[in-house]
Amino acid sequence: MRSVNGGSVMGNGHDEARRPRRSLSRRGWVNLAGAAAVVVLCVAFTAWAVVSRPGQSSVLAVATPLAAGQVIGQDDLDQVEMNAEDAAGLGLVPVERAGEVVGQVAAVPLREGTLLSAAMVGQPQVPRAGYVEVTVALADGRWPSRVQSGQSVSLIAESASSAEGAWSARATVLEVDRPESGGALVTVELPTDSAAGLALAESATLFMVAIAPDRASTSDEETGTAAGPEAAGGGD
Repeated sequence: MRSVNGGSVMGNGHDEARRPRRSLSRRGWVNLAGAAAVVVLCVAFTAWAVVSRPGQSSVLAVATPLAAGQVIGQDDLDQVEMNAEDAAGLGLVPVERAGEVVGQVAAVPLREGTLLSAAMVGQPQVPRAGYVEVTVALADGRWPSRVQSGQSVSLIAESASSAEGAWSARATVLEVDRPESGGALVTVELPTDSAAGLALAESATLFMVAIAPDRASTSDEETGTAAGPEAAGGGD
């Protein structure tokens, strides 16, 4: 007997035990199986993505411009993540070997952001065979204010010895000096056969433009008319 709201109700003590238990309907089982399948597929896809992702490698990059022969310090280096196979194919220096680079000298001029390879570190290799090293004086407004070591440039000047009345040559910047008096003294490496033209050019008309890296040759520079995207902008 159970008491309900002060009254009494006669009942069998086994009534509740005899009530049939609810079971999942056919539709419920289908939904449950579908959800489980989705979970399994998600786990499988995640595992495949992790396994199929190419290995990554941390390599050294140049954080600040370096002239050929300049000692490389810890602050001159940065690290970049890239595909491990590509890094190995290019001979890039892994971050783990940074200790072998710090304290060494740059073998060639290095631009900020350049990925460092072992060939770029060691005894200076400037000027290269077939090239000369020369320093040119440039007035304010006749050189890119952001020019740095390792950058490809084109030198242009008026020249009475040229049939076109102008001389031009591609070069690689080795060092930039900005005197307090203004202007810039830029040391460049340019092809030997362009040196004579520079000597005959009108120095007062000489100016420099920067050339995008993908448009300039760093190994076989030739004399030609400059078409760089960055015009001379002057000093600081």
